[in-house]
Amino acid sequence: MTWFDVLVFLHVAMAVAWVGGALTLIVLGHRIGSTAPEQMASFGHNIDWVAKRVFIPASLTAVVTGVLMVIDSDFYGFGDDWIVIGLVLYGITFFAGLLVLSPESARIGKLTQEGSPEAPARTMRLIFLARLDLTLLFLIIYVMTVKPQFGGEELWIGIVGALVAGGLFFWRYRAALARMASMVPPSAPPAEATES
Repeated sequence: MTWFDVLVFLHVAMAVAWVGGALTLIVLGHRIGSTAPEQMASFGHNIDWVAKRVFIPASLTAVVTGVLMVIDSDFYGFGDDWIVIGLVLYGITFFAGLLVLSPESARIGKLTQEGSPEAPARTMRLIFLARLDLTLLFLIIYVMTVKPQFGGEELWIGIVGALVAGGLFFWRYRAALARMASMVPPSAPPAEATES
């Protein structure tokens, strides 16, 4: 076994933990939100906890081992298109998780605990953003396995696939918001209107 083999194993294992964990949390969040909304507060706190202790370390390990693989390799280079694309996508998803998804899940957990009427809509938005992030993660896997070149057909196939998935997630998000709005009872008319 070579050092490169160790790096490949760690790189793939951490990517599996990161992407598989994200997929599991999205599915679990959808299930909890649709069957037990009162558990969303706890779920929001747990997402924040898991993100800090699993997703961030796993994603950092995946990218560091990937960089070390390129340094150790005679056949990959930082100028390769697919490596540049992968690093850019990684940067987007890492900072989205660190600066948006994790803090927002903690805020939603607190809002849900407080019984804020704002919590359900923000939860729906968070689920939508998490699905977009997961789309980027799968696009990274696509880039790492297919190794597309700038302007190549393979790159466009991946981009179109990600855009279609993002469009479907946006459609589901808008439909969920519309369902939520239709379930809100109409407010009572003002007191002056009922007296006259």
